[in-house]
Amino acid sequence: MHSYPMESNTINTQQFNDKLASFRALIDEHITDSYSGARPATLYDPIEYIFSAGGKRLRPILTMLACESIGGDPEQAAGCGAALEILHNFTLVHDDIMDRSPLRRGRETVHVKWDEASAILSGDVMMGIAYRLLINEIKDSPRGMEIMSRFTQGLIDVCEGQAHDLEFQQKSIVSMEEYLTMIEMKTARLIELSAVIGGLYANATQLQVTALNTFSYHLGIAFQVQDDVLDLLSENKEFGKLTGQDLIEGKKSYFIVRANEVIKEGPDAEFINTYINNKGISKEEIPLAIDIFKRHGIIEDAIHAVQSHIGAAQSALSMLPENDGTRGLEVIAQKMAVRTT
Repeated sequence: MHSYPMESNTINTQQFNDKLASFRALIDEHITDSYSGARPATLYDPIEYIFSAGGKRLRPILTMLACESIGGDPEQAAGCGAALEILHNFTLVHDDIMDRSPLRRGRETVHVKWDEASAILSGDVMMGIAYRLLINEIKDSPRGMEIMSRFTQGLIDVCEGQAHDLEFQQKSIVSMEEYLTMIEMKTARLIELSAVIGGLYANATQLQVTALNTFSYHLGIAFQVQDDVLDLLSENKEFGKLTGQDLIEGKKSYFIVRANEVIKEGPDAEFINTYINNKGISKEEIPLAIDIFKRHGIIEDAIHAVQSHIGAAQSALSMLPENDGTRGLEVIAQKMAVRTT
């Protein structure tokens, strides 16, 4: 295990960034080793393409930091984290097909670069690779069956969340409660799973597992609402997808759900109703949508929701030991609050 000297109550930014860089390198090594040299190329080339795009590796980093927060060796948990990252990317490949998304991380999506059949099959094998890797990593763990059970339920929950998201496309009205349930399952669940598996790998107590679960649940909700904000306000070069893509696709994002609740009459209400009826708007109408959301305080409301969930996530960390792992989780939450990509 490498040593990462840090001050007692604060983290040196450069040291922490170096630490995360070493974590990412180890995670990517596990990912690459999981499919390296496999054939046929038609099946595995799309997988190589997906992971060559890089990425923040948020989920496996959470696994490693959560393990460290309980007193475990974070490098030993990198394999479990890599399995979660592969599972996460499997869901993205299939989501992109369903959403007809042209871009992912600034590059053509797999079904666009290849075709839908190739994307479906490559996604399927990624799920198998993720399970194979996880089984190999936890076969000697006293919490192995618990980890496997949670991993499996997490996959089911993500699929159910995606089903809710697809159902929303056919519904004219979606409540904020329904929206939050959907993002809890579709987005927050894998983030929760990542932290909890890291804790279980280090043999966390039930109280510690609950703390990690609470922390990562709120982090996951904040992540998705922030994702909706970035989709609307971030430049294409930064975010790696078209600005306002969710609105073009007709998604019931945080903004549409909230707008439907607070805008009851007038031209703005008509605009929202037209959006719902037409299942989206044109690229040219994005500035008008942003103006409506700003005037009714909906963007401000979304940013406040992000900050509120980040605060709740940070509060949960008080139940964990004071160490570099826990402080690392705190920094991840802080970064989430101000992320631009």
